[in-house]
Amino acid sequence: MIPPAVFIILLFIAVILLITFDVTDHTIAALIGASVAIVYFAQIWPAWRFEQFIFFTDLANTFPIDSAEYLFFMGKASIYEDLPTIFSDEVFTHYFAEWIDLSTIVVILSLMVITEIAKDSGLFQFIAVKALSFSKGSPRRLLMIFCGITFLMSTVIATTVLIIGPLTILACDALEQNPTSYLIATAMCGNVGGITTVIASVPTMLVAGATLYDFGWFAINLLPLGLMLLGVTIFFALRIFRREFTAPRLSRVNDLMALDAWTMVEDRNVFYRTAILFVAMIVGFIIFGTAGLTWVVAFVMALLFVLLSGIPANRIFREVDWTALFFFIGLFFIVGCMEEFGVLTYIGIVVAQITGGDPALSSVTMLWITGFTSGAIDNIPVTATLIPVARDLAFISGPGTAGIIWASLITGAVLGGALTPIASVANVMTMTVAERENRPINYGKFLRTGVIMFFTYLLVGTGYLLFRLFFLPIAPPPNYPG
Repeated sequence: MIPPAVFIILLFIAVILLITFDVTDHTIAALIGASVAIVYFAQIWPAWRFEQFIFFTDLANTFPIDSAEYLFFMGKASIYEDLPTIFSDEVFTHYFAEWIDLSTIVVILSLMVITEIAKDSGLFQFIAVKALSFSKGSPRRLLMIFCGITFLMSTVIATTVLIIGPLTILACDALEQNPTSYLIATAMCGNVGGITTVIASVPTMLVAGATLYDFGWFAINLLPLGLMLLGVTIFFALRIFRREFTAPRLSRVNDLMALDAWTMVEDRNVFYRTAILFVAMIVGFIIFGTAGLTWVVAFVMALLFVLLSGIPANRIFREVDWTALFFFIGLFFIVGCMEEFGVLTYIGIVVAQITGGDPALSSVTMLWITGFTSGAIDNIPVTATLIPVARDLAFISGPGTAGIIWASLITGAVLGGALTPIASVANVMTMTVAERENRPINYGKFLRTGVIMFFTYLLVGTGYLLFRLFFLPIAPPPNYPG
C-alpha cells in the first residue's frame, strides 16, 4: 500500500493541477480530492489509529511524567485511544470539527452577503463617481484616483474589482483612454489592499482564523506596508503605461465632470442604511476583534445588513457564490489530511533546518516560498496549506520570531497573487469584468506587468519585514502556546 504521506501529496498535486489548468471547476476539483482523501483515510483508519496511539505514547514516555511535553503527547495519544476502532460517524465528526475552520467559513459567507448588498446599494459606486471629479480630465490623475479608491475599498471588500471594474471602463471611455492599463493597475492595488485588514482577502481571513490576529494587529503591522506598496504601484503603473495616456477632447472631459454620483443609487434610503451599517461593522471589528470575535461580528452584521438594507433577502442569497464555500470545505479536508499524515509538519521542520533557526532567514524564506507558490498556483490553497507549516515554524523559532513568520506568510500569499492573471481573486475578477464588458485584457500584457510588480512587491516586503524584525518586532499570535 502507498504510504499515507505519499498518497496525500500525490492527491494534492492532482487537485492543484486540475485547478491550475482549468480541467474542471475548482470547487468540483476540491470536492473530488476531499472525497478521495476521506475514503482513503477510512480504509487505513484501524491501523492508523493504533500506530498513532503507540507513536504518541512512546514519544510521551521519553519525557518526565510531570513535564508539559509528556502531558501534551499523552493528550494526543488519548484522542486516538478514545475514538472508535472502526471509521464511523464519530470519527468523521471529530475530524470535520478539527479540519474545517468554521469561523473562517462564517466570515467568508457573511462578507459575501455584505458585498452583494453593498453592490446593490450603490454606496461604493457613489464614492467612485464622486472621486472622479478630482481627476479634472487628466488620464494620469484618473489612474491615481482609481488606484487609491481600489486600495481603500479593498481593505473591507475582497471583491472590490467587481464594483470598480465597470466604473473604470466607463470613465476611460469618457476620456477616450484604453481601459486595459487602468484595469491592470487597479487589480494590483486590489492585491496590495488585501494585506491590510483581517477581512481584506481570503488569505488574511484564513490566517486570522488560525492565529486570532485582529483588526488592530493588521493595522499596526501590515497597513503601513500596504500604503508603501500603493505608492510603489502607482509609480510603476505611471511609468509602465506612460505611452498609453492620450489627451482627451474637452467635450469628453466635460461629460465626465458632469456625471452625477446619485445616478448610481437606486434607493437613497438603502444607500444611507448601508453606509451606516458599514461604519458600524468597522467599529465592531475594531472593538470585538481583539476578543477573537471577528466571526461573530461578521455574522451579526450580515444579519443586520439583510434585515435593515431593504433589499429582498432572496435576491441577496441568490447572488452569493455558494460554490466558494464548498471549495473551502473540500480544500480544508485535503489540507487536514496532509497535516494528519505529517506532511506539513515535515515541511516545517525541513524549512527550520535549512534556515538554521535564524529569524531573518526564516522570515525571508517563508515570504519568497509563499510568494512564488501563490503566484504559480493560487494564493487561497497555498495559504491554507502553509498555515500549519507557519504554525510549526513559528513554534520552533520561538515567540520573538513567531509574529514575523505569520506576517511573511500573509505578505507572500497575498502579494504573490500579483504574478499571473489567475493567481488571485482580484486578478481573476478583473479579467472576468474586462471580458464581460467586451474589453478583454491580453494575457501576456497582464503577465509582463505582474512579473514587474511581483518582484518589486516581494523586495519591498522583504526590506519592510526585516526592518520590523530588528527594530519593531511583531507580536506573536494571541493563541501562541506558552
